[in-house]
Amino acid sequence: MKSINIENTHIRELVINWHITEACNYSCNYCFAKWGKPNELHRSLEAIEALLNNLADFFIKGNSPLKQKLSYENVRLNIAGGEPMMLGSTFSIVLMLAKQKGFKTSIITNGHYLLNNKFDLPNNVLDMVGISFDSQNYDVRRQIGRIDRKGNSLSSDGLKLALEKLSSTQQGLKTKINTVVNKFNWQEDFVSLISEIRPYKWKALQVMPYGEDSLLISNKQFNHFVDKHSNAGLPIFAESNIAMTESYLMIDPKGCFYQNSSRNSGYKYSDSINKIGAANALKQINFNEAVFKARYLPIEPVVLINEGANYEK
Repeated sequence: MKSINIENTHIRELVINWHITEACNYSCNYCFAKWGKPNELHRSLEAIEALLNNLADFFIKGNSPLKQKLSYENVRLNIAGGEPMMLGSTFSIVLMLAKQKGFKTSIITNGHYLLNNKFDLPNNVLDMVGISFDSQNYDVRRQIGRIDRKGNSLSSDGLKLALEKLSSTQQGLKTKINTVVNKFNWQEDFVSLISEIRPYKWKALQVMPYGEDSLLISNKQFNHFVDKHSNAGLPIFAESNIAMTESYLMIDPKGCFYQNSSRNSGYKYSDSINKIGAANALKQINFNEAVFKARYLPIEPVVLINEGANYEK
């Protein structure tokens, strides 16, 4: 791979991932979003607004060292879980407040509640939706744990219908598909499905060693999956375990920054952002700006961030 000067790379958008709840209707075996049923911040509208104000003041309005280093133009608040749409009207309120405070907005969802609405999502509160979809085969999804207690699971047709329905209410919506590549799907062919959906981005993520070890795959197997699909001209961005270490800005359900360890030894947490402010909380975790930049490099059709990639500092 050609050397890339990370220092001179311009990042248009900073993404903050708020894992707003650990509650989920699926039970994916690789899921790391388990915090032991914490006192989730979303239960208080006052706490929600305080968190959003803290984040906006530091990341949008302020001129922090991070902003100077990354030179980003926009900040996107990505709501994840668990399954964030299980929160119903509270989820809608979070999106509306975030838009009011200047954030771009996005969600990561398993898609179930896009087809089985418990509430009506307000129009034009989302800039991007990411749907987690790991297999076109029901038995594979069942083995991974991507099913609910009744055995329901988002199929390929359900995925296409969910995107169609949501796009009708969210003007200019960008769509993304997330696929966790693991033992059960690393040889699966997604070319026809992704070509039909034509997402803005298809992200292939190597399964992380925080769930069941039986799902882990080698770097060679992961690269096999990526190479097979990149040759088809798909908008695939690949993230190995290396690329996903200390390169995400993540907030847990209690409103603390947290970060995965480079030694795969769990997570490090900051104090509450609402108690000490975003600037002080961010100092308590490790965040690798260079690897963060590398994850968003505009290299088509594939970005491989893996051993062997040569990044200059």
